[in-house]
Amino acid sequence: MRRLALPLTLVLTLGGCGWVGRADETSKPDGFLLHGYASVAGAATGIPGTPCLAPASAPDIVAGATVKAADTAGKVIAVTTLSAGVLATAADGYHCNFGFELLNLSGSRDAYQILVADRPPVSFETRALREGRPAVVDIAAVTASTSPS
Repeated sequence: MRRLALPLTLVLTLGGCGWVGRADETSKPDGFLLHGYASVAGAATGIPGTPCLAPASAPDIVAGATVKAADTAGKVIAVTTLSAGVLATAADGYHCNFGFELLNLSGSRDAYQILVADRPPVSFETRALREGRPAVVDIAAVTASTSPS
């Protein structure tokens, strides 16, 4: 019985942290959860915390839009999608925030680039993300320009 206790303890302990089942690894994984949101300015007024849609100026920012995490060279490492929009207040008015999470990213990189839909990438330091700070991708409201007739 005693000979069975140590291996069983190791399996339960290492299995619970994600170590068991990782082939060809020479060190324990250092993965972390990256969470963040795309924040679209110019949302309609309402009650914070309720569902919302991005303004017409950001038609590509919708639930299900692609979110990519890339290294500093632009190589895509992980992909997820935006969740449904939630209304929030900010200093400049109302925003519609679309959350996302990327699992098991390596903490060994200095920074990550986050790409939402077909928008330009935004860089974030890995250290801040590992500490639980969200990756906030600000999406400015585009106002229609008027041209002289």
